[in-house]
Amino acid sequence: MSGLSDLERLCDLLFEVSNEDRVQILRVLHEKPMRATILSKKLDLSIQVASRHIARLCDVGLTRKDVEGYFSVTPFGELILSLLHEFSFLSKHREYFTSHSLAGLPSEFLGRMGDLGESRHTSNIMDFLYKIEATIRGSEKHVWLSVDQYPVAALSPIIEALGRGVEYRIIEQEDRVSGPDFILQAPKDVEAMSRARSTPLVEHRTIGRVSVIMYLSEKSCVLAFPDEEGNFDYRGFATSDGRALKWCHDLYQYNWSSAEPLVQISPTEYLRPKRIQPVMDETHRSAIVEGWGDPRVDAQMVQDAVDNYDEVILRGAFNFGTSAVNVGRSVLIRGEEIKDDAPSTKIYKKGWAFPFTEFDAVFKIMGEDADVTIENIHFTDFNCSCIHGLLGKSLKIRNNVMTLDSGYGRGWKYGQFGDTVTGIWLDTPAERLSEEKNFPGGVSIEDNIIDFAFKSPKAAHIPDAMVSFARDPEYRPDLINHEYYIGIGINVLNMSGRVVIERNTVLNMNARGICVTDNFASSDICVKQNVIKSGEYGSYPFDKTEAGFGVFAQGSFMYRRPGFNMDIDSNVIDLVRPNYCGIGVYEPETDDKPVGELFGGSVRNNKIHLEDGQSGLHIGSKNFDVSGNKISGNAYYGIQTSGLRKSNGLELKFIENLIKDNDFTELKIREPGLARVRRRRLAG
Repeated sequence: MSGLSDLERLCDLLFEVSNEDRVQILRVLHEKPMRATILSKKLDLSIQVASRHIARLCDVGLTRKDVEGYFSVTPFGELILSLLHEFSFLSKHREYFTSHSLAGLPSEFLGRMGDLGESRHTSNIMDFLYKIEATIRGSEKHVWLSVDQYPVAALSPIIEALGRGVEYRIIEQEDRVSGPDFILQAPKDVEAMSRARSTPLVEHRTIGRVSVIMYLSEKSCVLAFPDEEGNFDYRGFATSDGRALKWCHDLYQYNWSSAEPLVQISPTEYLRPKRIQPVMDETHRSAIVEGWGDPRVDAQMVQDAVDNYDEVILRGAFNFGTSAVNVGRSVLIRGEEIKDDAPSTKIYKKGWAFPFTEFDAVFKIMGEDADVTIENIHFTDFNCSCIHGLLGKSLKIRNNVMTLDSGYGRGWKYGQFGDTVTGIWLDTPAERLSEEKNFPGGVSIEDNIIDFAFKSPKAAHIPDAMVSFARDPEYRPDLINHEYYIGIGINVLNMSGRVVIERNTVLNMNARGICVTDNFASSDICVKQNVIKSGEYGSYPFDKTEAGFGVFAQGSFMYRRPGFNMDIDSNVIDLVRPNYCGIGVYEPETDDKPVGELFGGSVRNNKIHLEDGQSGLHIGSKNFDVSGNKISGNAYYGIQTSGLRKSNGLELKFIENLIKDNDFTELKIREPGLARVRRRRLAG
């Protein structure tokens, strides 16, 4: 065989070890030398067949015969047999390795793949996750993790193991890092994880590319290899075999030695496409959180980040399921970026039931000393409301988008009034209503887009039972029995400071575009330069004769308030369904002391267009400057004024308002027809 080329030698060798009987002979002789007759009996082969196979193995240098007639495996044969052991493991799991890559493994570990021979393969993701949990729960000394994402699903056993004093090492892929922290947790585990962040039990490093997912304790290991695209599908192997554990231990140590310690990154320096050296700032802590689209994970991650960082940057799509994130401290929460003039970060909710008996939201602000900003987020498919401002020092809500295909089946059962859906709801907790101290640093709601009939043609959401809307202007929906909903873009009540609602676009509300009621005497509310349009039929909420309002203001509706100042300036309102009112400034529902009407303010320079409307402006409070407004289309009233109907008669307050320089040149007055005229009017 000396004249053979290297390739011919290799092919001859592979041919000889391709026979099952010859491989069995090698394995038996590796245990101990023996004569051909004994070997033939042990393998149930004829002496002629056994002798022929042994001769072939001798020809390629795998076996040899001594002077006493005993055959044994040569050192070359032992090496080849060892390599066959590696091939045996790969061959046994050929379907898995057909779609999973070992390209990222160092060559020395590729040559030891046979060490994993006693590992158990699992193709079921839930079984794989269960084995991860079992590995962590069974650990006594250490758990070493090599992961592509934060191991949030294993949060509970990780916390328990930390409590037992188990040491952790974590290697994470650097371009998947979603924040300068090793795990984000459920609200109930905040205290435990806060201790975990500072404990010496946890070491955390990052590496350019994770070549294998691994959860390794001193007793067992769960591991998985990436697919051909470099992604992990959480299918792989579990083992407690000593030889396999040694392989896993050695590989982890190899990767750990080449990984870098994780350090905080600045808010604007991301880890793509390659590592960027961070700018450390001890006074400002930021976290980047990437959505999984998994309700078991997303709200927990965001809650943890909000609880522990000054700035939380959200990336991707988040499914909050039935959960809400409670904001109890000062924090900036923002979507990562704007693409095509819209936020790229989305938050939605799934899995809730209708109707809701308690108010729900995506974010709930509940921190007395908290300065909170929420910006650049697209809220969609939510239930009840997006942002519920309950308690804080200051609040900024800006550059967000809030959309629903329909408000049906999403409302909070609002007492006797029906189901209410809102984009932004500012209020005060019931136990704090007497304190007159909520957001004293002010609230600004700016440059948001709110649309409750997103993507749908006009009136697409009117169900078959309500086609009367299109035929009968006197028809009123049965709100209590969920026939329709009350859609309010922005609702403001029980505020005590300055509230500015500016440059927002509110589309397809069926009750109130912007609603301001029941605020404290110290509040000062400004609604200016907003665009409010609706193609939806009005819901006639709260027993009003109007189908709905573009902007609605009232000193006291549900609470006993003395009144507040209100300015409504330079808004554009376009309402194309019957019986809407452009702007309503109403007297209190009752004249009981100490209830008062609005202190005064202005309704100026607004452009209002109505189709078959009720009134362009309805002014029912005194001390208002009503000037420079342009009202077009057709309506029963251009400006309607009224006073509180008291037990001793009708109080006409309109004489205490300044009404001048309003433009009705493009307004056509509707014939009364079937309309129920209940109030006096002043038409231009």
